[in-house]
Amino acid sequence: MNNQLLNDIDSKLDIYQIISLLPTTPYHDIAHVFFSSGELSIQLGKIVYRGQVKALDPVKKNLTLIRKELKKIRLTNVKALHILDEANLKLKDSSIDGAVISFAIRNSSNITSILNESNRFINKGGWLSLIDEHPSNNNSISCNTYKQIAEKSGFHFHSKHNLSDTIYMMLFRK
Repeated sequence: MNNQLLNDIDSKLDIYQIISLLPTTPYHDIAHVFFSSGELSIQLGKIVYRGQVKALDPVKKNLTLIRKELKKIRLTNVKALHILDEANLKLKDSSIDGAVISFAIRNSSNITSILNESNRFINKGGWLSLIDEHPSNNNSISCNTYKQIAEKSGFHFHSKHNLSDTIYMMLFRK
């Protein structure tokens, strides 16, 4: 997907609305996969000031931009990491309390592998948030299909929230 288009979508999201819906605490370790502009990752870093945020993205330009911003604002608990292989995100087993995956339908070549990998690194009792667009064309999958894929990967559906007319968030528990 065009990186500029994702940044435009990302900028239309209400970051604080998303954060208010996530079951975070100040000591959580969180992974943010496909962070795009990095705005949500930075705000998560401020919320989990005693924990860490691992921001992962396959686009090196995004990594450079977020690292510059993190240095500028002196936020040291957010680490930007490059995704080389979606089936191996190089996070330790059961090391993350919660994960946010943004626009996986467009960004991921294999949604099942990214969700299975998330199940591996999220602690038992942890949470997974999937943020994506409502299906608008034949290239998208329905919310129910997406939910079923996550459930087959070992997650239990908790809730769904419409963030805007075109974007939704589903929350799962492990």
